Amino acid sequence: MKLILPLILSLLLLGACGERPKSNVHWGTPEHIATEFFHALYNEKDLDKAKSLSTEEFAALLASYVTARQAARTLLNMSYDEVTIEVNRSGQNLRQQYDNDADVTLVFSGQLDGRQVDNLRTVSMVKQSGKWLVKTVKNDRFSNTATF
Repeated sequence: MKLILPLILSLLLLGACGERPKSNVHWGTPEHIATEFFHALYNEKDLDKAKSLSTEEFAALLASYVTARQAARTLLNMSYDEVTIEVNRSGQNLRQQYDNDADVTLVFSGQLDGRQVDNLRTVSMVKQSGKWLVKTVKNDRFSNTATF
């Protein structure tokens, strides 16, 4: 009995050590997948993981940028040294969802070269084979860096 308690505590501590994105959403929802997608790009710098959370078409577009940093900086027009990603909960509708399509708005708050950078993006999601995937990322219409 004396050995079981330390073993259980050790397993709990090891399980808590894995780097998982801190997220304010439920697992498997469009919000969760969108958050995971950006966490892969900005915090893990893992383009392959981001592509695995995307539709075939969007994954091909991401692949054309070769690295996660290039895709984040050029395609998504956002750069961070470190970023926190959360679902925008300022409105009553966290997302707009119609059958197998959903739009999720995310808030990005982070640092770039020692200065605070905040952004807002809407992610178009689609459900394919029972799995939510990133279809496209829309620029913030009110950002001074947005292109129309």
